[in-house]
Parts: sequence; C-alpha cells; structure tokens
Amino acid sequence: MQQPELGRRLTALRKEKNLTQEELVEKSHVSVRTIQRIEAGEVLPRTITVKILLEALGESYESFSTKQNQVMETQTRLPNTNRNTLLIAVLAGAVYLISEIILGAMDISWFTGSHDWGFRMNVIYTGLIIVMVISLVIFARGFIALSTLFENSLLKIAAYSLIIATVSKGILDISSLSVDDIESLWIPYSVISVLMGAVGIVFGVSLIRLQDSMGELSRLAGILEIVMGCLLITVVLFFIAYVVFIPAVIVEILVLYRGYEYLSKSPETTAA
Repeated sequence: MQQPELGRRLTALRKEKNLTQEELVEKSHVSVRTIQRIEAGEVLPRTITVKILLEALGESYESFSTKQNQVMETQTRLPNTNRNTLLIAVLAGAVYLISEIILGAMDISWFTGSHDWGFRMNVIYTGLIIVMVISLVIFARGFIALSTLFENSLLKIAAYSLIIATVSKGILDISSLSVDDIESLWIPYSVISVLMGAVGIVFGVSLIRLQDSMGELSRLAGILEIVMGCLLITVVLFFIAYVVFIPAVIVEILVLYRGYEYLSKSPETTAA
C-alpha cells in the first residue's frame, strides 16, 4: 500500500464509521500521533499497524487491500496527459475569470446605458462570450479529471452540468444583442440564473466532498460555490453573486493546481 492514498482511505473509512481520531486511539491502542501521521500521508505504516487500525474500524485487511490496489492501479494507468489536462485547466481558469469579469462590466454597461452598441461592439462581445465558453469547458475538464482520480461521481455530474448551463447562458447573451425590448429578457435570464444557481450548489457540495483528498482548499471552494449558487437562485441578487464569483474561481484554480501537483509528485515515505 502506498501513501498518501493509504492515509486518505483510512481517513475516509474512519469518518464513514463516525469515529474521531481519539476514539480510534481507544479502540486500536495506536497512538494518536501515529494515526495523525498515517492519515496525513507522512509515513508508510507497518502492515501490522494497518491491520490493527482496520480491525478497530471493522474492515478486513484483505478487503481493504483489494480496494487499495484497485485505486492504485487506476492512478497508475492515468497517463501524463491527465497532468497536462489539469495544468491546461488552471490556465483556462485564469482566462475564464478574466473574460467573465470583462463580460460582467459590459453587461452592466449594456443594462444601464444604451442597448445599441453597434456592429463593432457586438462582435467584441460575441467574441468574448466564445472565449469564455471555451475556457470554461477546458476549466471544467480539470474537475472531470479530478472526479476520476478521486472517484467523485457527483463532481463529474456537476462539471458537465456547469458546461451545459454556461453554454446556455452564452447563447442567451448573444441572442440578447438583437432584442429591442429589454423587459422581455427578464424571464429567460431569471430561468438561467436559477439553473446556474442550482448547478453551483451541486458543484459546491461535490467540492466539499473532495476535501478528504484535496484538503481545506476544496472545502472553501465548495462553500463559496454554494453561497454564489444561493445568490443566483434568488435572481434579484444575481449581480451580487459576481462579488463571490471572483474568489470562488481563484480558489478553484488553486484546487486544480494542487491536483496537478498531486499527480506530479512522487511521495517520499518512511516506516512507522
């Protein structure tokens, strides 16, 4: 069994049994410091230590080893292109963030000022929408890669849903350029806002579920996504969601980069 995956799976199993580290100490008589170091992936424990912990957790060593080997085989089969996918997703996330900030400013200008930009501005706006959608798709592929790596099916569903919702909003944004009656846009934009809010909440929950593997950074990203999703669902607080959007995407970019580092490093372990 290899670290840090061993520590992550032991942590997940302990939490599945609703046990704290202190309670596991009482059941297994293994020191709390040893358990902490094993779960953190700092040491590679002896087989007898793993067996003692698994016995305390009500799991057989053979069953746990089989599951562990399956996970390791899956990770071993991940090609170098998966690391590249995450790195490219990090860069795409930056492009997505910048394009969304510019588009947000242009949307405010359009709603509060003249709705007739002219051909040149319409082309610029349409081009930015296309850049935003493409960068979001590449950005989301990074989370799809993480969902495969850490067996988080909800994250994969949320990432694909985010792509669909963003493409839908992009089409609506481009279509709105040819609409003269701005009042007629409130209903479709309200629907899109609710849709993206619901997707954001699911995405946030899936990121929080990733915290055992990716740490508190993933939990923070999840909380920000949920807050943003709740704001979008209200519709009337749609523009306030932009305030949360910026830090949310920045943290998500950091989560993807941490995933890239995870796949790139060769963990050094010592015997416990």
